[in-house]
Amino acid sequence: MPARTLTEHLEARVDGLVLRPSTSEYDDARRMFNALVDHRPAVIVQPRSAAGVSAAVQLAADADLPIAVRGGGHSVAGHAMADGALAIDLRLMRAVSVDPQRRRARVEGGALWLDVDEATVAYGLATPGGTFADTGVGGLALGGGIGHLVGTCGLTCDNLLAAELVTPDGRMQHIDRTHEPDLLWGLRGGGGNFGVVTAFEFQLHDVRTIFGGHLVYRPEATDEVLRRALDVMASAPPELVLMPLLSRMQAALVITVCYRGRAAEAEDLLQPLRNGPAPIEDTLRACSYLDVQATNGLLAFGLRHYWKGHFVREIPDSVLAATIRDHVTGRSLGSILIEPMLGVARHEPPGGSAFGQRAASHNVSALAIWEDPHEDADRIAWARNYASALEPASVSGGGYLNYYSTDETNQRVRAAFGEERFSRLVDLKAMWDPDNRFRFNHNIPPPPP
Repeated sequence: MPARTLTEHLEARVDGLVLRPSTSEYDDARRMFNALVDHRPAVIVQPRSAAGVSAAVQLAADADLPIAVRGGGHSVAGHAMADGALAIDLRLMRAVSVDPQRRRARVEGGALWLDVDEATVAYGLATPGGTFADTGVGGLALGGGIGHLVGTCGLTCDNLLAAELVTPDGRMQHIDRTHEPDLLWGLRGGGGNFGVVTAFEFQLHDVRTIFGGHLVYRPEATDEVLRRALDVMASAPPELVLMPLLSRMQAALVITVCYRGRAAEAEDLLQPLRNGPAPIEDTLRACSYLDVQATNGLLAFGLRHYWKGHFVREIPDSVLAATIRDHVTGRSLGSILIEPMLGVARHEPPGGSAFGQRAASHNVSALAIWEDPHEDADRIAWARNYASALEPASVSGGGYLNYYSTDETNQRVRAAFGEERFSRLVDLKAMWDPDNRFRFNHNIPPPPP
């Protein structure tokens, strides 16, 4: 189907916007979070409903075009847009509805976590989201989802109860543990390999009593404070989640704290940190879950990003010592984020999930973030070298799919799942997307015909 004919059909059948390369809004719509990525889709469609998504998918199949899907657009790997593809941009589908009695939330595929949190916290409830409020729900949920409630509520994907999915042939399917339970398993961590999720249904949890904020320390305090924080994390109950960030941009050690419980209990657990060097900033207090979600601010579009890391059983002391030294001396070319895997997150939910890193104690990631294109080679090399140093301690040899960068290999994707899960995902891919029309993701290639 010629491009002009395709866009005319899309304009006639899709209840939203159709943006051609010549359309004034096209360049803004295709703009990515990661400035290393600059893709030009054949056409961008912004539907207003699942029916509009279905029509776009059917027309893409008729035109033999691959499909990229944009939720919040924060993919470091740039999966939301692709050269020559039909890009389905869900930003006009952000509605959230809450059933407080059943503790369920229905979330449209283009919603951001701030949309979800504002709707659910009004009832004293939340589902585990990411650590930045403006992250898209879809990408995070389909790839795992490590957040401030990970210890007592698990990963985002663990709380996915049902989904409304437009499959590669354009059909609209309801997926839950009764209807296509294998596909629900695949959506829980298997990425966007099986179609367009137009709505998610999540389990909600009580978050009426929260203590949190952050502690910020000068670099010279990093050795003592980070080691104390890791000791606290090793013995803490699952209600307490600490996320240390050795931030190059802030030239500081920042520890984000979330405790799902009372302030006095949290302060007792944090006493070892209180006995060490004093922070230069301390925002810890009894607060709302919205306050904790706002701690890290917003994710700016337009910077250059290259992230790489591993889920590890433990952080090797040699790596930890080098990390601290480079942070203190200012030699690090990026930030190091340490996210805990504890409590509920280390166990699969009822029905299981494709996510395959449950044996880890932490997800450790090198985050290179910069502006100057002349620094590309050095920044990327730094992140790769850091990840290589972690590899002997890696649970699987693969990192966190949601943090994968533009050049991740099929081998690392496979390693992130493990052989058994990857084989099961290949079978699902063969059943639901044998032509690999949805390939701009942490791709699970179908077996050759």
